[in-house]
Amino acid sequence: MRGIQEAMEKPEPTSGPSEPRSTSAGVAWLTLAKFYFMGTGLVLVLILPTLFKKYGGDQHVEMYGDFRTVISLVNWFNMVLIGGTLQAVSKFISEDPTRARAVKWTSLKLQTVIGGSLALLLFVGADTIAETFYDAPNLAAYLRMAAPIVLVYAYYAVIIGALNGLKRFRHQALMDMSFATLKVALTLGLVAAGFAIYGAIAGFLLTSVVLLVVSTAVLGRLQKGPGVALRTLFAFEWKTLVFAFFLNGVLQIDIQLLKAKAPLIMGDTSAQTGIYGAMQQISQIPYVVTIAVAFVVFPLVSHSTFHKDTQRTRQYVKTTNRYVMLFLAGIVLAVAHEATGIVDFVYPAEYLSGAPVLAMLSVAYLFLAGMVLNANILTSSGRPSASMLLFGATLLIAVGAGLFWIPRLGLYGAALATLTALAIGFLGAAAMTKRFFGTFVPPLTLLRLLTAAAVVTSVAWFLWPPGTGLLGVILRGGSLFMLYLAILTVLGELPLKEWKSLVLLGKRK
Repeated sequence: MRGIQEAMEKPEPTSGPSEPRSTSAGVAWLTLAKFYFMGTGLVLVLILPTLFKKYGGDQHVEMYGDFRTVISLVNWFNMVLIGGTLQAVSKFISEDPTRARAVKWTSLKLQTVIGGSLALLLFVGADTIAETFYDAPNLAAYLRMAAPIVLVYAYYAVIIGALNGLKRFRHQALMDMSFATLKVALTLGLVAAGFAIYGAIAGFLLTSVVLLVVSTAVLGRLQKGPGVALRTLFAFEWKTLVFAFFLNGVLQIDIQLLKAKAPLIMGDTSAQTGIYGAMQQISQIPYVVTIAVAFVVFPLVSHSTFHKDTQRTRQYVKTTNRYVMLFLAGIVLAVAHEATGIVDFVYPAEYLSGAPVLAMLSVAYLFLAGMVLNANILTSSGRPSASMLLFGATLLIAVGAGLFWIPRLGLYGAALATLTALAIGFLGAAAMTKRFFGTFVPPLTLLRLLTAAAVVTSVAWFLWPPGTGLLGVILRGGSLFMLYLAILTVLGELPLKEWKSLVLLGKRK
């Protein structure tokens, strides 16, 4: 941890005494917003399936599955636009704030074309998509209703990107937190009012519209300044759009293929999708947490590579990968071994068959977390094409594996395909990082990690039967995690002096 600690403590030259304080406060606000967004999203994940059961009747699992299918596709488009647009707008405005107005209006025109085309594709092609790809004509109405979200989200990304580029981080964070709060309130409220899938989609749509209006008002009128060509913006943005498409495709393709290719012999396709979608949401939590780590590491690696500080860059890469893999692996182990108890406590009884899916996906998203972390490292060091290639290849593997396993094993095949693709992708990320930086997680660290994992798994399988209820899940899962850390300490991977350093660092932050 020393390399990262030193970089964060070392003062950098600034243009004025208030700049580092402002930047530090901005990072704090954005970090708070990310964790708040994650927390409210978790509320939605935990409560929505139960609400569907209460107000949706006997077909509540199928209803949740149809909702997840539609929202998964919409989110694929949304995250591509957010990932590409926000970064492009922020970059051009931060380089020259006097052209903020021109960048905003040029970007809105560009998103009218890109976001509008995607929204129109969903709206006009809803029947074709529902009948031809999903073999589920009932999804057409939901797709049409959700289509405008894509365009509104594209516009929202421009406004948030402008706030970011102008370094109005507090306003950006407050907008995102307001978005998360209103989305949860409207979605749960409309479903509870009896509007079921239509209510859940309407909650998302209304939130997008309201926050677009509010964020535009918060941004306010911008002064006239130099112009920017649409071609110039697109020349930068298309690369980020492609990368975001590949990354979010890896996240969403499994549930799309499951709805389209799930075998009926294993149950209704919507029910399989509903169970799988619920497990997917929980298992992605460690991956979301890792994004915060990548957010911190990105500027550190960018700075050290810009100044050709090879030794410090290697230290960042090795230290970050080591700590993320060590601690995240312990959390994943606990979740995987407590999958049945977690599902039994969180979801209605109909979802219990998804426990093996939760276990497999937890491990899969451990690999994805490593991929995202190292893709950020590669991109921040000036190698965005390597990141694009990594996720493009992983998406192709995920499609191929899904088409092979899903028709044979249904939702379990989808989890197996995702695990296979992300494991291969992780190995690819490790190979790229090792090639470009000459370091990754030390082999001895990986050996100790696997040893600790094997011991914990043996204890969980043969010596300590799963607990029941919330207390049983917390007690057994927490104990398995602590056992894992204790084994790493005994093996010398996390010696006592390192624990003391971590405690001191935590107190100083």
